Amino acid sequence: MISRQHALNSYIIFFEQMKREDLVRLPEFFADQARFKDPFNDVTGIEQINKVFHHMFETLDTPKFIIDEAVLESDVAYIKWNFTGASNAKQLKLVGLSRVVFNDRGLVSEHVDYWDASEQFYMKLPVIGSILRFIRNKAAN
Repeated sequence: MISRQHALNSYIIFFEQMKREDLVRLPEFFADQARFKDPFNDVTGIEQINKVFHHMFETLDTPKFIIDEAVLESDVAYIKWNFTGASNAKQLKLVGLSRVVFNDRGLVSEHVDYWDASEQFYMKLPVIGSILRFIRNKAAN
């Protein structure tokens, strides 16, 4: 049985070095019926998780995770990360936190990402961003 600390360290290395061709390795890290959730997705199963990451590589140039810190308590890890990528020559930068639950075999049974999609993503879109900035400014006054 793999220790959860070792599982977390391996998971971090995988995310920091992940390339499209590494997606075949997802079963090394995720349980068969693992859940993955972020502001845009809520999926279950390795096949669906693979689709989420495949989409990331399809829509972004050079996506990259940099892990700032990680804390493990029993079977739950909290991972603070920075994500960068580019879409249509525009840089994307996100800061987030993931709550990752490991099962007894050291595989991820749940990975939930927390990041502010409104501030870090939607506010940068031309039309939606203008509307959201207007609403935010009105609410602040």
